[in-house]
Amino acid sequence: MKRIIIIIVLGILAIWFTALVTRPAELPSDVRIIRVLPTADNPYEKEYNELLKPTVKVTTGFGTGSGVIINSEGYVLTAAHVVGKESSVIIHVYDYYKWTEELLPASVVITDTTRDLALIKITASSRPLSDCGRLAPKDYKPYLFTPVYVVGCSLGLAPRPSEGMITAINIDSWEISAPILPGNSGGPVFDKRTHELIGIAVWVRLYGNQLITTMAGIVPINQIYDFLDSHRDSKDTEKILNKSSFCSLRLCGASSPLMNCDEHKSKGETADVPVIGELDTNQRDRLVSLTQRKE
Repeated sequence: MKRIIIIIVLGILAIWFTALVTRPAELPSDVRIIRVLPTADNPYEKEYNELLKPTVKVTTGFGTGSGVIINSEGYVLTAAHVVGKESSVIIHVYDYYKWTEELLPASVVITDTTRDLALIKITASSRPLSDCGRLAPKDYKPYLFTPVYVVGCSLGLAPRPSEGMITAINIDSWEISAPILPGNSGGPVFDKRTHELIGIAVWVRLYGNQLITTMAGIVPINQIYDFLDSHRDSKDTEKILNKSSFCSLRLCGASSPLMNCDEHKSKGETADVPVIGELDTNQRDRLVSLTQRKE
């Protein structure tokens, strides 16, 4: 009889101990459990898609620069001095997930040396060009201290980002503190907060023989809209427009007459793209374009 009673007591104790061990601990009433949502593999995927992937390298017969895809049909915005007098260029498009580079043929559609802007059309691509830079509104208002991202092919390498802020606002140019190097010409400048395209990088200041890479000039978004609007009626079948209508040279407030339009028309020539550093050799503080020249 005693043995039966002992077995029953031990069974009850075993059941009680098992329930005690497996019962979840009670949390204090002021503690809440928050479910954490799964995160993407790349925490900067938005920056990749909206800033890095629209940026391309532009290769010509005399050097390399940068550009930005502005719509899915393959139109690329860059600086006029990047393409020069070329009628065709090579566009380098990058896939940052497969780490591949695709070289695409492209035609220069419009070159506007007045604004130092050019429009290029990619003529063939093996995949959709869905990652495009978003233009800021035409009435975008800049402020000093506005944070910016600059993406470009520094030294002719693959696109890479830098950051800074707007440091000067002129009538037809803005200046930024984001470091810019040779090869960045024609590259996009984005508002850091909205990721909207607000300008195209075109020059840095030169003090003596030293590049001041943190004093860079950009063609602002209102000038980009003026450029696109003024050529809205151009036909895509005319890959190269008559550049003789762009004889007036104005680069970020500095002007330098090349040849009057009548002389160009009589000779059948087009206005050349200037070397900005030669605008005024007497200036200690002058401007220099940032196309990466071939050796």
